[in-house]
Amino acid sequence: MEYDFDTIVIGAGTGGLSAGASLKNAGSNYIILEKKPEIGLPVRSTGAVSLEWVNKIGMPKEKKIISSEIFGMDFRTFGGNHIPLKFDKPVGLVYDFTKYEKYLADEFAGKLNIRMNERVLSVQGNEVTTDKEKMTARNFIMAAGPQSNLGPKLGKTQALVAYEETRELPKRDDFQMILWFSNLAPGGYFWDFAESDTTRKIGVCYYPIEPSQPKAVLEKFTEKFPEVRGKMLHNMAHQIPLTAPLEKVVDGNRMMVGDMVNAVLNTTAGGLQGAFWSGKVAGEAASNNDPNLYQKTWTESIYPWLKKHNDLHMKLHRDGEKSISKYITIAKVMPKSVKKKIFGGL
Repeated sequence: MEYDFDTIVIGAGTGGLSAGASLKNAGSNYIILEKKPEIGLPVRSTGAVSLEWVNKIGMPKEKKIISSEIFGMDFRTFGGNHIPLKFDKPVGLVYDFTKYEKYLADEFAGKLNIRMNERVLSVQGNEVTTDKEKMTARNFIMAAGPQSNLGPKLGKTQALVAYEETRELPKRDDFQMILWFSNLAPGGYFWDFAESDTTRKIGVCYYPIEPSQPKAVLEKFTEKFPEVRGKMLHNMAHQIPLTAPLEKVVDGNRMMVGDMVNAVLNTTAGGLQGAFWSGKVAGEAASNNDPNLYQKTWTESIYPWLKKHNDLHMKLHRDGEKSISKYITIAKVMPKSVKKKIFGGL
């Protein structure tokens, strides 16, 4: 049978774009379909990523897409326990999320073949139906996000509510990243990330046990720590499903990547690394017309990494702030080299 494309990628977020980069580099005949009108919007990530993982899986590091580098971080509880960490070299990056995704789409592997404003309605066998036409492909990479009805059900799951404000605040002279753990943010934390010399990202992610608005929760944090108060320039909000990653990510000619299979680091609620890595490997497998290559890498490398973070998250937050404080106390006596390996690799 002759197909319109070797591979159709559904979704142009980080997972879909990294898959597209692999397909383009391999010379595959592919297309990426995206329902949104613009790459990188709306913003759905703080953009903070461990430099260890950036290097390990080949994420881009061009200065023009980096808001700031992380040389120092501090993990704190509202009760006053904390572990400050400072390094001679950066251990993390904070991406400008929109610039980062636009870079993946236009420059990382050259301009990708993306069709915007096209919603996928169904995928049946080798045929995809959109709101504009029908087309066929040998393989599909599903990168449509956790809310899509095109992917597997993630099962019973809790979801963190994430809310962030970019505020007009001066650059800190101590840490580029601070995480506060508190029972006010159950299962999550508050953060202060450096963005530029005049702006910082102030936010919260938490299990919405009580029906409080995220903006109100962040305001309570601001009242307690007025040094983070500043004029809001813009904000972003979204949900992060936190459950164990799926073990099976291939269904026939379909490869599921990113949030569709919960490729999220549950300890930090970070999804950029998992989305990029899974998309990259799925693209490589599709270019070889062997989806099982993706399942193999997922089973042997990606899944164990994600599962480890899922299990650790459950331990860290078992008794709320009390548990976090206990682990911070333990971490304080670790050698600096061990601290860097643990905290720099998140």
